[in-house]
Amino acid sequence: MCSWYPSKIDPFNGDFIQRHARAAAAFNDIYVIYVAGDNSGKINKKEKEIRKSDGLTEHLVFFPVSSSFFGKIRAHFKYLFVFKQAIRRYIVEIGKPDLVHVQVPIKAGLLALWLKKRYRIPFIITEHYGIYNEETGSDSYLNRSKIFKNYTRRIFQQASGFVSVSKFLAEGVKRMVGKIKYVIVPNTVDTNIFFQKQKKQTDFRFIHVSNMVPLKNAEGILRSFKSYTEGGGTATLHMVGNLNDILPRYAASLGLLSDKVCFKGIVSYQQVASEMQESDCLILFSNIENSPCVIGEALCCGLPVISSNAGGIPELVNSENGILVNPGNEDELLTAMHQVASGNIQFDRKKIAEKATAKFSYSVIGKELDDIYNEILNP
Repeated sequence: MCSWYPSKIDPFNGDFIQRHARAAAAFNDIYVIYVAGDNSGKINKKEKEIRKSDGLTEHLVFFPVSSSFFGKIRAHFKYLFVFKQAIRRYIVEIGKPDLVHVQVPIKAGLLALWLKKRYRIPFIITEHYGIYNEETGSDSYLNRSKIFKNYTRRIFQQASGFVSVSKFLAEGVKRMVGKIKYVIVPNTVDTNIFFQKQKKQTDFRFIHVSNMVPLKNAEGILRSFKSYTEGGGTATLHMVGNLNDILPRYAASLGLLSDKVCFKGIVSYQQVASEMQESDCLILFSNIENSPCVIGEALCCGLPVISSNAGGIPELVNSENGILVNPGNEDELLTAMHQVASGNIQFDRKKIAEKATAKFSYSVIGKELDDIYNEILNP
């Protein structure tokens, strides 16, 4: 049961959760339920989608909501009603599930509490929300409403297990919500798409992949890259995932939009892999992070990673597969660019890809989730 999930409303919302579901489906029958209200006008009446593939069924339900104050209140109760309808349909058609896996406690965890009370079905939680640290400011868990904190605490307390994608996030939950035992299962990577491949082009290419919102500090990457080119650097930079033309205009103001920097916009998952396979190094310069999927994807392609030392990133990047720099330190980023592009620091791309595949592949993550499920069901 998912609070976030990719759909026609937002194809990137929790896409990492969908990949976890696909990995788990290699070992278990997985049935996903996701319910979302939409106030964008895309949904005019209640709609549902049911998609089936090997071991995985995805049941998605959408309904229109108003963005007014009372509309939000009605939407909350509608959400609970529609979600319960989907659960009851599952139980009538298939039977009671053995175990519920909640992805992101609020709001889907509310239904897990209901299921546990009514049907005595245990549930576990995987949290992805990076709000359990002070660096997120007003968005921090500490600044959330009393209702939000109370329900989050109840959901965690009644869960039979807590899975986190990073130690950084799990320790934040322990610090802010309560002392809860956890297991680390990282984000997974589709290694049928992300794998090492011989490059066609010969020039050295940096790549950055994100939605380029402010916390990703893409502007800092562009400024450091400008300094890199002014210092004689000859590499190119591909920016994948920009949502609009704000950053391209900024790059143009720096004199970078020619043969030096290329903006690709939003592309498919498969195209991201192709772009990585034609690149030499991933750059991620975020101010705040949890456990970015893009790092695992780059490593599976054999790319070394230059990244800010933020959040759970040090759990993924080390001296064998990349360089860590302090968040916001553009001089350190510039030095790392020169070191990697010049070959002063060299990396074994084959070894990087092999280690990453052994850590992030569907088969590995699916087995880790299967072990957790069996431990809960057969204590």
